[in-house]
Order: sequence, then C-alpha cells, then structure tokens
Amino acid sequence: MLVDIPDAGIILVSVLAFLCGLVTLYLYTKIRSPGSAVRVAPTNLDRIDYYERELIDMKIRLDSMDLDGKSFTSPDLPKKRVKSFEEPEMEKQEFVVSKPATAPRVPNMSFEDSLVHVLKLITNRPMTSRDIEVTLGKSREHVSRFMKKLFEDGFVSRDNSVRPYRYTITEKGRARVGSDEGGIVYAVSQ
Repeated sequence: MLVDIPDAGIILVSVLAFLCGLVTLYLYTKIRSPGSAVRVAPTNLDRIDYYERELIDMKIRLDSMDLDGKSFTSPDLPKKRVKSFEEPEMEKQEFVVSKPATAPRVPNMSFEDSLVHVLKLITNRPMTSRDIEVTLGKSREHVSRFMKKLFEDGFVSRDNSVRPYRYTITEKGRARVGSDEGGIVYAVSQ
C-alpha cells in the first residue's frame, strides 16, 4: 500500500498551527487569574467560618465521647463512674384544676331590658365596663359598644380621667329607671 506523503510545506504549517495553539492555550491560562472563578463572595465567608467552627466543635465532642469509653489510666486507679441519666421512678400526681366559679349568664335581653338592667346596676355604685361585662356575661366588645351608646344618649356619664372609664348614672338615667319600675322582662324566643 502506497501512502502519499504531502509536501514538506504542508507538514510544517500543520506543526506550526499546532504549536501556536499550545502557546495560545498556555498564555490564556497564565493571563487569566486562577482565583477569579473560585473567588468566594464576602457574605459567604462568614457562613463558611461559622460552619467550620461548628465542625471543629462537633469533632471535639466526638473525640471526647470516644475518650470517655476508653480507659487510659493504670489499672491501679479506680475506674471512672458514669452517672446514670435515668429518671428515678416517682409517683405521678394528678393535679385537677377546678373551674372558677362564674356568675350565671344573663338570658338574652332586648336593648331596653339591658338598658334598664345596667342603669340599675350603676345606680348602686360607679362601675367600669369590665364590671358590667362580668355581671352581664356578655363580650367586652358588646359591653363597650353598649356603654358608649348609653353615654352618647346621656343615660350615663363617664370619668375620662382614669382608664378604664368609670360610668355613673345621670339624671336622665335615673328618670328612665324610675319610669320602668315594673322589673326586667326577658326576651323569649319561640
């Protein structure tokens, strides 16, 4: 089999192109800084330091646990006693929490019945909305809105100098209670 050998000029150009490629690759790697691609952002350095400290701490703990299991002392010395972390058995006492005694809830009343009831309560002594809330068994929001309405209608006055407000009955409120002496009538649903 005959192989055709090309001209010497073609071989020389091929070898020179190959060498130029090697030189270009060498210069490219030298000019390009090797640390630029591997450079770590400053925010990650703190995280790396933190995890490095954690790993060192875990390694120290692991080594100390390994050392606790082995005895490096002479046989003449007393052996190390390991404390037991088992809980001693004790009688379990059951604590029963009794429910606090609550005032019986006032049945549903109409606005007029609630008005008379609250005015009668305030006739005895000044009260806060919390006192009325406990007595009526209604929510804080309900009592606050109700007392605001009574204040705006002039049935009660409130002491703005202290918080929570203390409500007292006015003359208009006394007249309302006096005109409605028949007692409280509860709303009945069918």
